[in-house]
Amino acid sequence: MLLEFSIENFLSFKDRTTFSMVASIDKKEPANLIKFNKINILKSAVVYGANASGKTNLIKAFRFVSNLIKNSHKNQMGEEISDIAPFKLDETYIDKPSSFEMIFIKNDIKYVYGFSADRIRVYDEYLFYYPQNRSARIFERHYHNKYEFSMNRKEQKDISKRTLDNALYLSTSANWNYKGTKEAFEWFAEKLRFTSSESGIIYTIKQFNENSESAKSIKNFISEADLGIIDMNAAVRDVSEKTFPKELPDDVKRALLSLGGMEPEIKAIHIGKDKEGKEKTIEFDFEEESEGTRKMFNLAGPFNDVLKNGRLLVIDELDTKLHPLLTKYLVELFHNPNKNVSGAQLIFTAHCTHLLHEKVLRRDQIWFTSKRSDQSTDLYSLYEYKARNDEDIEKRYLAGRYSAIPVLS
Repeated sequence: MLLEFSIENFLSFKDRTTFSMVASIDKKEPANLIKFNKINILKSAVVYGANASGKTNLIKAFRFVSNLIKNSHKNQMGEEISDIAPFKLDETYIDKPSSFEMIFIKNDIKYVYGFSADRIRVYDEYLFYYPQNRSARIFERHYHNKYEFSMNRKEQKDISKRTLDNALYLSTSANWNYKGTKEAFEWFAEKLRFTSSESGIIYTIKQFNENSESAKSIKNFISEADLGIIDMNAAVRDVSEKTFPKELPDDVKRALLSLGGMEPEIKAIHIGKDKEGKEKTIEFDFEEESEGTRKMFNLAGPFNDVLKNGRLLVIDELDTKLHPLLTKYLVELFHNPNKNVSGAQLIFTAHCTHLLHEKVLRRDQIWFTSKRSDQSTDLYSLYEYKARNDEDIEKRYLAGRYSAIPVLS
């Protein structure tokens, strides 16, 4: 479970900014919380804001950290760290490293992991954990690759010598099967998940064909969303550019290749009538379904997997192409103790304001982004605003009381 994520000097996040999943002392909607020791953790959180205010940059920061941890041990000597992007609108920040910190829980133990880096090298890196709720250092890395270890010193020292300037020690040590960093690495590799309308389709098909239980869960997901589908068949077949028909448009070819050379084959089963007026099943190609229905199918696999296995799902613009009630349905799956049995979490951005109601989301689950005068992102929680219990949050948001809306001339 995620507790906090901090960003500094990355894309539009200029100064250190912290996004927190730790609940406030508010006692409303207890079903939206996960209890851990003496604190409560939020099951979901949404970020609202005007276009270009930094919502998507928060998602990009999550992805960047995840990808660097999972892959930086593959970097070659002298290779640049890709996708790192300091704040460009202040020249004093361009040559400074970008910094990140994650606080999370894995197997009931809290971990604090952070690092700073630019395109050339990692400047510092650290990992602490809290067995028996007391801080203990696993490693600290300083500039010029000076390390401090509090356990397994010889083994860790050997691994540090194999860690390149442009690679994270967490990534390298996990690749060398060091047990001391295994739990932290696995949280990023196994518990942190991302999806989009494009990538989710293969995710769903794989889940659909994994076993009968997963297929049933996905069918129930689609059925409960009231899309008129009673059954589905889904598979993928390998394709390559050489096998594409000549008449296939180039953009379709690119889309198929972006899915890893796999072409989805999906059929949706509906109830119709024959010529005599009797009920019969009718098969639809997936392309015949609405964009909203296709998106719900694409989300079915990720949601099923994350809820079942207690992962964190991060999605940009969850509400795009969905009816507000479907968006609400998806969010409330995480709040439902019968659906979310493993402590899963959801972080997403949205524009749909129908979720801005305290019967759906607590005030500490609602976050906003807005632009400061220097064009950097300001990220803040609705909980920071003092308000009456009966306040109409949606109305006040659209009226600009919390900022985070477009300024239209």
